Amino acid sequence: MGRNEPGKVSIKGKDINMNTQSNKTTLTAPDIVCGGCANAIKNAFGRVPGVSEVDVDVATKQVTVGHEADITRDQLAKVLDDAGFPVS
Repeated sequence: MGRNEPGKVSIKGKDINMNTQSNKTTLTAPDIVCGGCANAIKNAFGRVPGVSEVDVDVATKQVTVGHEADITRDQLAKVLDDAGFPVS
C-alpha cells in the first residue's frame, strides 16, 4: 500500500488534505422529511471533492457541510438541488 503525501490522510479510501482551511456552511432544505432524505443528501455530498463532513438534521431541515474554503455556498446549494432538495 502506498504512502500518504505530507499533509494528507486517507479515510475510507478518500484522501483528505489536512493543510487546507475548512469551513462549515448550514443550508435549509424544506423538503427533508425522513432518514431516507438524509441518506440521499449524504450520498450526494459524498461525491463532492473537498467536502469533509455532512450532518443532516431532519427535524430542523438543516444540512451542515464541512468543506474546503474554496467551495461556495452556491455550489453546495446546487448539490442539494441536484439531489432533489432545493434550498430555501
